Amino acid sequence: MISFGLEEDQQIIQETVRKFAGEELRPKMRELERSGVPDALRRRFDETGLGLEEVDLPTAVLVHEELAFGDPGAAVALSAPYDGARAIAILADDSQKDRLANGTVAVCWSERKAPLEGFSTVARRVGGGWALTGRKAFVVGGGHVDRHLVFAQLEGAEGWDGIGAFVVDKGSPGLKAGEKHALLGLEAVGAYEVHLEGCVVEDVNRLTGTGEFHERVERLFARTMLVNAARQVGLARAAYEFALQYTQERKAFGKPVAHFQSIAFTLADMAMDVEAARWMVWRAATQLDKGSWASTVAAAAHANEAAWRVADNGVQLLGGAGYVRDYPVEKWLRDTKALALFAPPSEIAELALAGVELGQPVSTGLPSSAIQPFFT
Repeated sequence: MISFGLEEDQQIIQETVRKFAGEELRPKMRELERSGVPDALRRRFDETGLGLEEVDLPTAVLVHEELAFGDPGAAVALSAPYDGARAIAILADDSQKDRLANGTVAVCWSERKAPLEGFSTVARRVGGGWALTGRKAFVVGGGHVDRHLVFAQLEGAEGWDGIGAFVVDKGSPGLKAGEKHALLGLEAVGAYEVHLEGCVVEDVNRLTGTGEFHERVERLFARTMLVNAARQVGLARAAYEFALQYTQERKAFGKPVAHFQSIAFTLADMAMDVEAARWMVWRAATQLDKGSWASTVAAAAHANEAAWRVADNGVQLLGGAGYVRDYPVEKWLRDTKALALFAPPSEIAELALAGVELGQPVSTGLPSSAIQPFFT
């Protein structure tokens, strides 16, 4: 039997997040866009238990859809530090999980000047540890969290087979926060450069979990793609519902403009995009939790494209009003483009999907270090 319903505990979590997003995020979107997420809001999010609590992936996508419905930028900013801790849990061995996979963590993946494979940041053997040297970019919370998960190239090793992951505590000598990036969308995120200048990390803080390291990083990316796709669904839903309400309230020639055929058809297309994207994400999340992620890449690619269409149509349906900051539709258009670039881009998902259709081994691959995925 195929079920499209939610379990009782999932419904409770969904309602809890929806209430939080409706009360704490949506009314403050412009304020958060200007000033970032304040500590008081982070504490209120912590009190919900939705950042630190370990939930299965189908439940996680529910959470992130609702947060992004409230505000996509705040959704990333609130969850990313805990997502980093989950990334450590995926890559670490059992003893490291107990010691390192807690608190807030910034994932340092991206670099402004990076090779096609691997990283320009280098990890050099020194005594019983490693010295890290390089610069990371687009790091959510970089320099301002408890720990940093740094991906680096092992000295003398090339390509993806020669990468390592290291956990660096805040305040470690040689670890410095750089400039904050000015972003086109998702301004509430707070993305920074992180500078590593001979930062020494003990060998016990190099993540060496069981199994092939490359495969574990790929699994991490697969989960990342789905959670980010759920954020796109939440954003698309917000843009659609706002456009629906606006076109029903605005009148021309004695009737709501939503009743004109061209606008009505556009609204119908937007509704279909939202629903199709959501079901693809839910299905893929269920399959990935069972060890199969063949549908992950399709869900991620479709959610990115559907969210862009819905946000773009939202601006179009509002006309000139859609292009001014009096209304949030222009923000959703900027935010969806940022989400489509970061986790990882649609092109990578489509490349993997093409491989599936052509009978090639299913793989998300490892994206270039020139992008910063939001790990979840």
